[in-house]
Amino acid sequence: MDLDESEAEIRELVERLDRLIPRDGAHLTIPAEPEGNTTLGNRLGYLRFGLEFLAAALHPLPASHEQPTRVEPRLDYLLTPDSRPPFDLCEVDEAIVSRPPVRAGVGALGQLMAAAVVVALLILAFMGGSVVVRWLFG
Repeated sequence: MDLDESEAEIRELVERLDRLIPRDGAHLTIPAEPEGNTTLGNRLGYLRFGLEFLAAALHPLPASHEQPTRVEPRLDYLLTPDSRPPFDLCEVDEAIVSRPPVRAGVGALGQLMAAAVVVALLILAFMGGSVVVRWLFG
């Protein structure tokens, strides 16, 4: 998608939203532990979260030797002290649509079924081998 034609208007809208949605009172807690899956926040917090990503997407940081082109939303004022930033890196890849899709793993149930099939095949191979040995050596 080419934003060049409408980017100036989007910038104006983001600036206007920035004035309309106050920073004071905006709070968001993103779980710091890996098992945490509930993000808590007030409406202002979620609005500011989205706005910060919009603003960051309009001003991507250029690639360097250490980092790819990326966006870095300013969330430090928004996150509560026991939060962690939601992403380590927000990389910009304009060619993402042309890449082949990522294949999903088989999941836990698929892994269990595959393990059961492997165990069953090993048992059958062992039984078949014992029949052959018994037949050859009586």
